Amino acid sequence: MVDQLVLGRECGACSQCCVTPAIDKPDIQKAPGTPCRHRAGGCAIYESRPQICRDYHCGWRRLAGVLQDWRPDLSGVFVELEADVPLQFRASIGMTLILVGNPLKTVRRHDFQEFVARNVRNNVFLFLGLPGPRGMQCVRLPLNTQYILDAAAQSRNAVRSALEKVLKRLSAHAFKPHAMEHAGHDFGL
Repeated sequence: MVDQLVLGRECGACSQCCVTPAIDKPDIQKAPGTPCRHRAGGCAIYESRPQICRDYHCGWRRLAGVLQDWRPDLSGVFVELEADVPLQFRASIGMTLILVGNPLKTVRRHDFQEFVARNVRNNVFLFLGLPGPRGMQCVRLPLNTQYILDAAAQSRNAVRSALEKVLKRLSAHAFKPHAMEHAGHDFGL
């Protein structure tokens, strides 16, 4: 299912994937949190963009289980797929929910709380993440903890409180510079 796109979901004006993630390939590099230099109301080189850009789609485009109205530029949630899922989850992918908008407002939204609670109860591998400043790595913490599971079994208010505590821990992390392996084709601004 991850190789297919969800029908009816289009990027539209969203270009969060041109900012949030790092790209470190021989033919293109861009530090995390750095806008691509070709991002100007859309992609200025859309027809000739690199293959990595043609192939990439965020979790919102790839996973039907991500809410319809969670397009990253509208929801403040950038869903990245995670391939290194521990065996106990019996799944090939997980998700990092990177809060690219107003993080506190996002974790207080009912739809966000319900999404986290449902997926943690269903043993879906989840992280909560915050993007770093320009050139810095994203910080993230796992949500599949007993603390979050207990909150999900109690109430939405318990989930909100638990998510606020995770967000507070994330906010206190020291961001680390992202070390690029490749050089020579920097697309960042």
